[in-house]
Amino acid sequence: MQGPTYLNQDEAAVVCGKSKDTIRRYRRGGRLANSRQRLDGTVEIAVSDLVAAGLLDPLAAAGDVAEVATRSRVERDLVTSRQELEVMRTQNQGLQERFEHAKAEIEFLRSLLRQTAVA
Repeated sequence: MQGPTYLNQDEAAVVCGKSKDTIRRYRRGGRLANSRQRLDGTVEIAVSDLVAAGLLDPLAAAGDVAEVATRSRVERDLVTSRQELEVMRTQNQGLQERFEHAKAEIEFLRSLLRQTAVA
């Protein structure tokens, strides 16, 4: 089977046509023995476990697995990118405000220097 070896619980539920709770119950019941948990807490399910548990037909779903996983990961990456962009916009706005404040302060100090130089 081509495509990803592991799917997260949401992806597994979509590919199998089951609810996320069903996937979770199979996992907790030990029927998805090769599942693993990433450092970020995301649970990944082996596609082979889904087939072995009878949740996934390996011949009919081979293309679906790759398509769903790719689409899901692209959507997650898009959400992450949007969040990062919003953080950068906020940081940029803060820097812009500091720049404007510094610019006004420099102009004020220059005006004081001009007054001192004239006097």
